[in-house]
Amino acid sequence: MKCLVGIDDTDSSKGFCTTYLAFKVASQSSHANFRVFGYPRLVRLNPNVPFKTRGNAAVCLPLETEEVKETFESVCSIVERLSDVGNGANSGVVLLHDPRTAPYLRTVYLAALHGVVNKERVANQLRENGVPTFQLGNGMGLVGAAASVTFDESYDHTYELIAYRRRDFWGTPRRFDPASVQAMDRRTSPDTFNNYDYHKERPLIAPHGPDPVFLGVRGSTPGTVLRAFQMLRYDEDLEGHMIYVTNQGTDAHLEHELELPLKAYSSGWLEGEIVAARPGPGGHQYIHLISRGAKVDCAVYEPTGDLNRSARLLIPGDRVRIMGGVRRPSARHGKLVNAESIEVLSLARQRTMSNPLCQNCGLRLKSEGRAKGFECRRCGWRAREGTKRIRRIPRRLRAGLYLSSPRAHRHLTKPLIRYGREAADEVYPLIDGWLRSFISVPELARSP
Repeated sequence: MKCLVGIDDTDSSKGFCTTYLAFKVASQSSHANFRVFGYPRLVRLNPNVPFKTRGNAAVCLPLETEEVKETFESVCSIVERLSDVGNGANSGVVLLHDPRTAPYLRTVYLAALHGVVNKERVANQLRENGVPTFQLGNGMGLVGAAASVTFDESYDHTYELIAYRRRDFWGTPRRFDPASVQAMDRRTSPDTFNNYDYHKERPLIAPHGPDPVFLGVRGSTPGTVLRAFQMLRYDEDLEGHMIYVTNQGTDAHLEHELELPLKAYSSGWLEGEIVAARPGPGGHQYIHLISRGAKVDCAVYEPTGDLNRSARLLIPGDRVRIMGGVRRPSARHGKLVNAESIEVLSLARQRTMSNPLCQNCGLRLKSEGRAKGFECRRCGWRAREGTKRIRRIPRRLRAGLYLSSPRAHRHLTKPLIRYGREAADEVYPLIDGWLRSFISVPELARSP
């Protein structure tokens, strides 16, 4: 019998990783009473919620077993053993036989992408529908676990190969050759993305914290990310790797139109006309626009790089669609939309006005005051009447989409090279090498 097991919130701000736990479960499948029948799903949710750890990711394991109850209990046992509850993890596990029997969970997934979901409401829905669950701490992970079981390849999706470190290496510098990352990127782009920042000259594939992840390669197909990973040079004995199908790089969190008045922590988009634009401290740019009759404040922060530089060229009258997340009000600002990308829909004409020229000597005349005419400061010639000259200034901006620099991309951010390369309904079978574990099964049972 096939089933889906969703897992979320096993990590904490101090370390661990829910994808690593999924890797540990999948690595035991060859010696357990279940098998993995499809790519594990790495499901990113709303990056703006205040109670996320780091990447706000849930995982879903598609399992086939003749002993569903025993398999679920086995997974829950691993979750209980490995979750970082002592540092604040609030784990949740959900078992679902068929997503078609639980259409309400698709609503949970979509809501968890762009808003804050009430955990008790989700828990009640699961309980009322007889869905087996398991939780640790306050069980907030039930939301992500429930959301993860309805994501599949019918949505736009990408793949990521994540390589994992042995326990002895956690917290130590990751040793790999940056030049090999650059070479891999040049050989595999656009089939892989966000590998290397050529402006800052640094790799983008590795995290910096003490978690089990060594690096991750993101791309359009399972075969692509596996080949790309095999091009890398590194000097560390790894525990293994696993390929996930994921909603990363799809902008899934930005498909919802933001509600007005703004709701803190929500993600999505809104359209409007700019009424003011001004620079702020730290190189940040602030944009004020009218959307559906309401004034909305937006911020384009300096670390967004390319997006910030483009936003500085916007002027009143420009029509834009701004995509991003809503920041809660602070002592200095009300609710703000933190821009992740901007689509310029139309540009206002930019003009400059100047006084007319002297008809005697060609010098630009000086205004004598409102309705008092003009005077030449060189020859004294006066013009009782005259109009200012209006000159159109060419805009340095064009209508189109503007994104932040790759180093500022969130996991869900859709990179420019993926536009026109969407992959809804493309399903790939498991390939040889999708899962590799380099430690023995008894050692798996003991670690980490």
